[in-house]
Amino acid sequence: MGARDLCARRLDGARHARARQDRGSRPRRRHLHPPKRTPRLRHRTGPDLPVPRRRALRTAPGTERVPLRRPVRVHAEPPVREPSGGRQVSAPTAAAHSRALAPYEDAPDPGPLLALNFGFARARVLGTALDLGVFTGLARGPRGTPGLAAELACDPAALHALLAALEELGLVAGGAEESWTLTDTSRAHLVEGGRGYLGDHFADVLAEWDQWSGLTELVRSGRHGGGELGAPENRGLYPGMFAGIFPVGVRTAFRVVRELAPRAAGRVLDFASGAGEWGIALAAADPEARVVAHDTPELLGAARERAAEFGVAERFRFVPADFTRDYAGDFPKAPFPEGCFDTVVLAHLSRFAGPDATERLIQECARLLRPGGTLLIVDVMRQEPGRPALHRPMIALSLLVNTDAGGVQEESAYRAVMEKYGVTAKESVTPGLITVLTGERR
Repeated sequence: MGARDLCARRLDGARHARARQDRGSRPRRRHLHPPKRTPRLRHRTGPDLPVPRRRALRTAPGTERVPLRRPVRVHAEPPVREPSGGRQVSAPTAAAHSRALAPYEDAPDPGPLLALNFGFARARVLGTALDLGVFTGLARGPRGTPGLAAELACDPAALHALLAALEELGLVAGGAEESWTLTDTSRAHLVEGGRGYLGDHFADVLAEWDQWSGLTELVRSGRHGGGELGAPENRGLYPGMFAGIFPVGVRTAFRVVRELAPRAAGRVLDFASGAGEWGIALAAADPEARVVAHDTPELLGAARERAAEFGVAERFRFVPADFTRDYAGDFPKAPFPEGCFDTVVLAHLSRFAGPDATERLIQECARLLRPGGTLLIVDVMRQEPGRPALHRPMIALSLLVNTDAGGVQEESAYRAVMEKYGVTAKESVTPGLITVLTGERR
């Protein structure tokens, strides 16, 4: 290559270098004669291995040649790439992060606590849907959100949010197709007018909302929250609580009556009957039974309807109770003669009224029984240690919040009161949440 060609080539390389600098890139060194690359030595030295031959430095004649050695490399920990932004952190830093994170990863899942803390909102979602008539509206057929909103006089966007929450709770379906329908549970228990409707019961439970806000102070003081729920004379104010639970109670009543297989029920007093499930079950088991349903007038209407539903209304008599007049004070007296009944049922009254009122009521039930007659006490009772508690602790706390003296008592407390007033306690059964205790009048 001539000098002119070499000069032109260098000028051309300089122009390219300036162009790369203008573009912001780093220029590369160009070699007219690239150096020869020598292969890396793959040998490792050790006490038993020969030292590989190394190239020596060129020295002047008469001087010692020193072998050329590679510098010793110290291998540092490889960097750890973090997911955020693609940045790298050192291994010690990553280890420190892992140690700090470990207590959080090893802790139990807080999901159940978060769900519990939000439970009040789920109850309110159900209550609002019942207030608006969502389930009754969908019982007439599938609906889109706009059509249902027009029917219920609701804002479409807000109603859609409510329906989506109900779908999450398993109470409606069809959100993906925008054609809302009821689930089997909702159709059975949340459609107004249906046989299994529980909406009135849920409404009475949700009415306790404000009362529960005082729980902290009640626990500090040990006082009851009070309210009207516990007094027998106020039963008519809570038809959902004492009659609206019939779809649940009637199944238990029929099951227990079949299991106990009592002798002929004969003349039955369903004391504080509510919707009459226990009188109905006894009448169904004994075609000769005659039942007196005794409760506040507001609840006897429900008992009359249910007795007709089961075809036993002609064997029922409905006697209104005045709990303020007849059962107040230390000596209650029902409007019935002494010893006129073969069977007396005292169901779901004691835990609301409290121990003192319960003793007076059992005394009156014993007075009304003939010798040899049967007393049935039906209520939620505290279980012995080791047996499933189910929802009893929450019910006991609810009675602390919402009554003057209510509570969940042990079965032994009922047995002691029965013995005190001439009733010999017999067998008991506990089908789930409630306990049924039987006794015989001496």
